[in-house]
Amino acid sequence: MQRGTSKSWALPAESDFPRLGAMSTLARAARSARDGVRILPLVGAPVLPMPEHVRRAVAEAMNRPDPRDTRGLPELRAAIAAELAREHGFRVDPERRLLITHGAMQGLSLVLRTVLAPGDEVIVPTPTYFFDGAVREAGATPVRVPSRERDGWALDLAGLEAAVTSRSRAVLLCNPTNPTGYLPDAATVEAVVDIAARHGLLVISDDSWQHFTFDGRRYHPVETFADRWPHLITVTSLSKYYALASWRLGYVLAPPSIVDALNRRFEWEAVCCGVVPQRAAVATLTGPRDWLDQALSTYQAKRDLVCDGIAASGLARPARPAGGAFLLVDCSRLGDTPAAIDRALLRNGIATVRGADMHAPDTHVRLTFGSDEQTLNELIRGLARACQES
Repeated sequence: MQRGTSKSWALPAESDFPRLGAMSTLARAARSARDGVRILPLVGAPVLPMPEHVRRAVAEAMNRPDPRDTRGLPELRAAIAAELAREHGFRVDPERRLLITHGAMQGLSLVLRTVLAPGDEVIVPTPTYFFDGAVREAGATPVRVPSRERDGWALDLAGLEAAVTSRSRAVLLCNPTNPTGYLPDAATVEAVVDIAARHGLLVISDDSWQHFTFDGRRYHPVETFADRWPHLITVTSLSKYYALASWRLGYVLAPPSIVDALNRRFEWEAVCCGVVPQRAAVATLTGPRDWLDQALSTYQAKRDLVCDGIAASGLARPARPAGGAFLLVDCSRLGDTPAAIDRALLRNGIATVRGADMHAPDTHVRLTFGSDEQTLNELIRGLARACQES
């Protein structure tokens, strides 16, 4: 009996699909911790104990059947629609325009693989979040349009329009921008929508940090301008303001035809999101907010503490974020390469995302400022030590 010959195969090269920048940071921090360095517990979103009304909802959900609705629990979609109406005046049909996902990352990946085709181009203002992998998984190519620190990392609107080609399919935003904390005003968001309308492009916006805004500034969603151009998709997370990071939930707001297509793909990908985290989300959205608002109210003071502390440490004063829980810091004083800068920071217990991982300058790193004040003061002292050692 003749045996069949096995086919040779190989995994894709690491360079074809590198690790997510944040996970690479965790791995480097873990190595330093094994070497005896105490790594500071720096976080972005608040880490809060669940209040009693959320705990009750979770306990009750564990004893109830899972309806397995791919679009998400009707109660959760209704609560989100009510939230959008209350905050922005939107009238959103929760049955036709909302899809619950396993966090914003999975939602974004689902969107991109649904609306893009191999060979498409996606225009991406940078620095920005870790979008590359999701764009490439969809067979598309990111076309990056850099912002400049001297402009406060503002979107380069002329650059966005100049990047449009016959292969362009979408503009992919982050609002507020992670990692710079740039928060576009209404005129800027409107201008992006108008560029998309002129060239027949989708606008896809990751708005996971929309509740974190400072100095009286407001977040302006792309959906505000749906009457000018309806081909708009918002992806967001319930992990940030709603403190549901442990549950991995988010949602997509899109036109009905796109939600229908997302729903079909999601059925094959994951069937549905679990009912227990969704019940937790319903309780969070419909219950008291004092535990959330109290945490959110501290963020502007934390931002100011860290920005002033960075300047006092000997590093260049960063562009002050108008939103989010992060900022880009020029650490060129600490070393000539990203690896040297990383070593200088890790020696002092500071784990950061390298700028290059977010298409920022190699000299920069992303810092988060959502931790308690004691940890943030330790961060500032660690930065000062790193400057003194350089």
